[in-house]
Amino acid sequence: MLIIYAHPTKNGHCGYVLKTVLEVVKQKNIKYQILDLYQMNFDPVLKPDEHYTSGNRNVTPGNKKIQELIAAEQNFIFIYPTWWNNLPAILKGFLDRIFTPGFAYKYENDRPLSLLKGRAIVFTATGAPWLYAKLLTKDRSIKVLTFDTLKFCGIKAKGFYINNANKLNEEKKKKIRKIALKGIKILTKENDKIFTF
Repeated sequence: MLIIYAHPTKNGHCGYVLKTVLEVVKQKNIKYQILDLYQMNFDPVLKPDEHYTSGNRNVTPGNKKIQELIAAEQNFIFIYPTWWNNLPAILKGFLDRIFTPGFAYKYENDRPLSLLKGRAIVFTATGAPWLYAKLLTKDRSIKVLTFDTLKFCGIKAKGFYINNANKLNEEKKKKIRKIALKGIKILTKENDKIFTF
């Protein structure tokens, strides 16, 4: 299992999701690796020599190693905050620089072909209430990752919101634990029908 964590701290809601996920995977003896993008000091800026639509296809040695990890894995967990109804810049840049053409997808006869496989659970924390995230923004932050990116590349994904994530208290921790347990249970089941887009 590959866990991609994209939050600058581990003190709040996303940190508690990560803590809960790690407790569960350790209890279940699931082998895992964490890519903590902030701790890695991951550079999200796409460089001119990486800009594939300009004909450039350079992938740094460090990013190639990350691609090898992703290609070898079947189960993924993404944990990040929703900022301005979207992914944090570090995670967006991670997708831009890692999920490159020829690795994650390619075009054949003007049709996109997915090159990756596997399943992912996505957890995001937002200060917005449930009604705002669901009805007004229509799960935009989750769909950008689950549908627009992961599905396009061949990875089936399901997302979970932690709403009203303004203050971490015991009640919120119970809710996070319940959501995290549900997500991991889905990820470790064999049935792909629960991965809807």
